[in-house]
Amino acid sequence: MNHDPTTDRPRTRLPRLLGALGLTTGLALTATACSTASTPPADDASATTAPHGWVAGATESQEPQLGLLAVSATGETALHDLLTGETTDLDRVGAAEHSATDGRFLVTSEGDRTTVVDGGSWTVDHGDHTHYYAAEPRVVGTLEGGGPVQVHSSETMTTIAWPERGEAVVLDRAALGQGELDETARLDATVLLPLGEHLVAAEGDTVRVLDADGEQTGSTGSTGSTSAGQACTDPAGGIVTRAGAVVGCADGAVVVDDAGATSFVALPDDAERPTAFAARAGRPTVAGLAGDTGFWLLDVRQGSWQHVPTERPLRAVVAVDDQDEHVVGVDDAGRVVVVTASTGKVATTDPLVDGDRAPLLQLDAQRAYVADPTAAVVHEIDFADGARVARTIKLPLAPVAFAEVGL
Repeated sequence: MNHDPTTDRPRTRLPRLLGALGLTTGLALTATACSTASTPPADDASATTAPHGWVAGATESQEPQLGLLAVSATGETALHDLLTGETTDLDRVGAAEHSATDGRFLVTSEGDRTTVVDGGSWTVDHGDHTHYYAAEPRVVGTLEGGGPVQVHSSETMTTIAWPERGEAVVLDRAALGQGELDETARLDATVLLPLGEHLVAAEGDTVRVLDADGEQTGSTGSTGSTSAGQACTDPAGGIVTRAGAVVGCADGAVVVDDAGATSFVALPDDAERPTAFAARAGRPTVAGLAGDTGFWLLDVRQGSWQHVPTERPLRAVVAVDDQDEHVVGVDDAGRVVVVTASTGKVATTDPLVDGDRAPLLQLDAQRAYVADPTAAVVHEIDFADGARVARTIKLPLAPVAFAEVGL
């Protein structure tokens, strides 16, 4: 059933606004460390201090500026504002055969090029407080080469990797936010993750910690070695969490903490490994598919795996990692499946998308979004309310690449 774009929005905006009001107090207490000013006056840069994460042309808000950024198979690009219900057309990009997002930038690729689109909104999480920013969305530019793609960002770096090609680049995050592709390093790697001012790279069967220029550091692995790196057979899939960076391996995962120390979290013998991980931005527990048997939860902080079986095979899965330990997936019948890991409760929708397609699934702290390219719509799911379809959002194009931005 279709809903007016504003029908359910008060249900989502109120908790976000209340959180923002609580945030205001926290920001005031930490004003000596981070200013809460919006845009510093252009004619008097000394009049105020720009808050961390701010870039020229951006404004700061008291709640996340969430939007849905979508690209069609022929490159039409649009941004739907989840707070106002307005949709803005952006410049056309190349055909979107593959895509990935870091919560601000949507990266799409085709046969011989990769395109970066700036969704124009982002969140900077400093642990004890959070900043929310918005700027003009735009198509930033293209990089040579295509194929399946991954993208991850810290406050200073954005990494883009093409696993099948074994290549990766590091882009200056500040320049990227200003619409420039400033490549600061290029590496041979199947996984490349920014972790603070360091890089975590998988090449061959080894995971290494590198400096921002891609050079070896003196980090320590679980074997005590400072240069050999951490063994990782057939690395595939990576994610950056609040508790460190994760690289998937054939028999487990390598975890790199903020100090650059590496450890290995082994899977049970003969377990079907995950080859990708997904979670709500910044959370320490991540999810990955366990073949046709269900999914894995990896608690990065505790260094432990949990296998959760499902009734039907899943095509995608994301860990919310909230108080109730919700996990959201899409199964092979096209249903959205919500598992409450803390209780084992399972809720499902009716089939919403083609179960034979790789589903386009995104989520934030309150809602999940699954795109249906055949109907040019996105279904908004209240995962904490029995997988209720809160509304169906009509898009001006059929999305084959899709990101929730502002996270």
